[in-house]
Amino acid sequence: PEPVWNVELRLPGGPDLGGVDAYWPDHAVAVELDSRAPRHAVHGVPGRRGGRGKEDPQWSAYAAKREHLERLGITVVHLTPRKLREALDQQATVVRTALMAAADREPAAYVMVLPR
Repeated sequence: PEPVWNVELRLPGGPDLGGVDAYWPDHAVAVELDSRAPRHAVHGVPGRRGGRGKEDPQWSAYAAKREHLERLGITVVHLTPRKLREALDQQATVVRTALMAAADREPAAYVMVLPR
C-alpha cells in the first residue's frame, strides 16, 4: 500500500507527536529517514559519543519520540541514507515485514495525520 508522505502525527485534542517521513495509517507503521543519525556507537549503543558515555541530545530526542509512538502502538522503522545505499532490498524487507506484522498487533491509538 502507498503511505502518506511527510506528515505530522498528533493525538486528537492532545500533543503533537512529531513528524515522520512516511506513514501507513491502516497499519500504524511510520518510517523515519534520518540523515543526522549518530555515526558512531560506543559499546554498541547508537547515539553514544566518545568515552564519557554522554548521549547525543538529538539522538535522545529521537529515541524519546520513537518510544512515545511505540507506546501508542505505532511501529517506527528507522532508516538512514547509508542503510538505503548499502542494503536497499534489506530495508524494503524491514518495511514490508512491519506492514505485514501489523495484522497481528493490537490496534494502535488513533492519531491525527496532518501535512507538514
